[in-house]
Amino acid sequence: MSTEVQQESKPTDRCPFDLEQGQRALLDSGVIGSYDLFGVKHWLLGSAEDVKLVTNDPRFSSAAAAGIMPDERPGWFSGMDSPEHNRYRQKIARDFTLRAARKQEEIVVRLADACLDDIEAAGPGTDLIPGYARRLPSQVINDLYGLTDEEGAALEAKMEAVVGATADNADLEASARVLGEFFAHALSLVRAKRDQPGDRLLHRLAEAGDDEILLSEGEATGVFAVLLLAGHGSVQQMVGYCLYALLAHPEQQAALRANPDLIDGAVEEMLRFLPLNTLGIPRICVEDVELHGQTIKAGDNVIPLYSSANRDSGVFDEPNTFDITRKPEQHLAFGHGIHKCPGQHLARLLIKVAVLRLFERFPDVRLAGEVPMNEHHGQFSPVELRVTWGAAT
Repeated sequence: MSTEVQQESKPTDRCPFDLEQGQRALLDSGVIGSYDLFGVKHWLLGSAEDVKLVTNDPRFSSAAAAGIMPDERPGWFSGMDSPEHNRYRQKIARDFTLRAARKQEEIVVRLADACLDDIEAAGPGTDLIPGYARRLPSQVINDLYGLTDEEGAALEAKMEAVVGATADNADLEASARVLGEFFAHALSLVRAKRDQPGDRLLHRLAEAGDDEILLSEGEATGVFAVLLLAGHGSVQQMVGYCLYALLAHPEQQAALRANPDLIDGAVEEMLRFLPLNTLGIPRICVEDVELHGQTIKAGDNVIPLYSSANRDSGVFDEPNTFDITRKPEQHLAFGHGIHKCPGQHLARLLIKVAVLRLFERFPDVRLAGEVPMNEHHGQFSPVELRVTWGAAT
């Protein structure tokens, strides 16, 4: 049995903390759903068990072309299986360890405080999305790659153009053109950084270094592009959404204020609870698979639904309840298997610092109006997050 799932590009009446209705129904029914993406049918798997299956079973490959990216994708490791995938992950591994993230904490705190200085100067009614949720991750990511503010801003504009071009999932030609322009820009940065002294990630991508892994210019550009397109916008959305979750749940915010040591668990619960990353990396079934009475045929496209899996009642007690005292170690917000997000530790750090510094700086910060939400190809997050503080007027 299959269930057709429809997704709006800009939901207007959906609760900002609920799963999309079709995915909720899919999870409750325990069947397989289907979804049209770029004119191609994709099977949707929503339970935690099914998501873990499709992200760990060799019968579901990340390497087959999905009709969106060009067939030749050097360095595009999110579209590779082991062992080819492992070479690229090893190249970037040292930059994305828990230890590396902890080393960045001082700079993240400093940059967060600078953002909050400007927010305070702007006064009550300020929108936290551009000046905090987007700005802070951008600055930290620029530092990680060794980009100047100007280089980072130009690159982010190219990424936004890609997002805009893919908003109409029927126009593959336009999407491919804009994506090509983005790759060309990324390649120019790779070439520029190779000739500059430095030990940031982008300086080292096309060098052998201590790990003795030498990438071609094309491979280095592909790795860089994967990291940017998969992680840059996502972590910005994560930060904004997590701030919104606590601002909209005063009892949870109060618990965190009373005991800031809850922050690590609170971050994990926000990642589990918030339906941010609904569509995972597509896989291609390489042999017929029977699942829930349905045959997924060889060559079919399959997408794991991470946010749905994080609301699976077979794994989490009262999964639709937001509780920062919960210990949701098994959540799938960063994926599962070999493609689990390499930047997960940095994302956690950004959320942690953004939350704690905001509430420390503005003890009575609160929402100042409605919060519009936007959804684009499985990414769901606040468009605007206006806050106020001080005495009520």
